[in-house]
Amino acid sequence: MRIGIPKEIKNGEHRVALTPQGVAALVAGGHRLLVQAGAGEDSGYSDALYRQAGAELIQNPEAAWNVDLVVKVKEPLPQEYAYLKAETGLFTFLHLAAFPELTRRLLDAGVRSIGYETVELEPGGLPILAPMSKVAGRVAMLMAARFLQFGSFHGQPLAGVRHKGMLMGGIQGVEACRVVILGGGNVGRHAAHVATGLDAQVLILDHNEACISYLNSLFDGKAEARSYAESDLGPILAAADVVIGAALIPGEHAPQLITRQMITAMQNGSVFVDVAIDQGGVSQTSRVTSYDEPVYAVDGVIHSCLPNLPASVPRSSTQALVAASLPYLTWLADEGIEAAVINHAELQRGVNTWDGEILHHGVRKAFPELI
Repeated sequence: MRIGIPKEIKNGEHRVALTPQGVAALVAGGHRLLVQAGAGEDSGYSDALYRQAGAELIQNPEAAWNVDLVVKVKEPLPQEYAYLKAETGLFTFLHLAAFPELTRRLLDAGVRSIGYETVELEPGGLPILAPMSKVAGRVAMLMAARFLQFGSFHGQPLAGVRHKGMLMGGIQGVEACRVVILGGGNVGRHAAHVATGLDAQVLILDHNEACISYLNSLFDGKAEARSYAESDLGPILAAADVVIGAALIPGEHAPQLITRQMITAMQNGSVFVDVAIDQGGVSQTSRVTSYDEPVYAVDGVIHSCLPNLPASVPRSSTQALVAASLPYLTWLADEGIEAAVINHAELQRGVNTWDGEILHHGVRKAFPELI
């Protein structure tokens, strides 16, 4: 099979879809790997390493798309829509519920797309999304700690913001930062690990009783996990210094949990990091930000809604992503895309679009007009 690895072009995206070791494994299986020059540089992998692994280095991005299967990290951007074509396989993070135009383009082109985030095990595990969620949760909390500090962002002050100028905690006589995490999955759990490590006061909100019980056992008093009534959320957020949006419904638009009124009632200088922005975000005030402009303020509340947080630690993230995705990519390459999807239920659940149809239930729910 001919497999293409384009260089990522999303703002601030420094990961690459395959390491040289991953390339070598596929080449050993008889496959042809076309890697765009420079694709791995920001993750610490030189073109020479890919060449030594057996890849063909190409300069033109179009050549990386003129293959049987395109393997990426993030969803195609408008500059790449012209490369989409019928019966080509696409294996990448898609998050289509947040991208109606991309969904239409994939349907119109007849692309067979499989989303990393929707490859799902029988009990409900998300094996490729999980490591990136863990990274995102940790990075989100570290960013929140930075945004609590007094100062400006990229040299520009945020209008209307009175910075809290506080640590997460850990110093005798200093009040601990109050952190609220919406969602107790991989993102929320790993955000809580960082926050408790910095001695913050942590509250995790979720509606899954099994998850709540697990988290309370895991953190053993260092963090509290509990359910909540919708009417209670406003007062809870109003008392918080940091809020992390980490709620997920696989493949669907993220649940809108936070209203504009709740944001308005929060303290000036408090920080809201919406990790769920790649699925549309959990707040009415959420909008995608970039690494060029990572923050904005709404009613004095600092918002950061970066859709690719793991990209800020590309070496670690690339290694974790490839370790998780390579077994599934090997099935696709060795068996062929159609046969692999038929033979492996995990991949079948991950299919988003196929020959002009939406197959994933979450994407169908997001765009009933496209069914």
